[in-house]
Amino acid sequence: MIRLLFIFSFFICSSVLAVEFKGKFIQGHFILGKTNPNSKVKIDDKKIKVSKEGFFAFGLGRDRNNDIIIKVLYEGKLEVFEKKIFKRKY
Repeated sequence: MIRLLFIFSFFICSSVLAVEFKGKFIQGHFILGKTNPNSKVKIDDKKIKVSKEGFFAFGLGRDRNNDIIIKVLYEGKLEVFEKKIFKRKY
């Protein structure tokens, strides 16, 4: 019983940094992201506005050749994503 209570309290008290992306990482596409509210998001070291609900959005240049670096900071925890950008098909 004590173990069960400990495990339950661990999951309740610990903050979870979760990030979701919707969209394709293809040149010229639009990406919608969702994270914890009050997170700070940077894309290629540029600050991105995050809504009260945790949503953020950004677009990929139609001629972008390099991969994208996404940094999410929440309650002192930093998560870094490096996404490969694929060439668009004409």
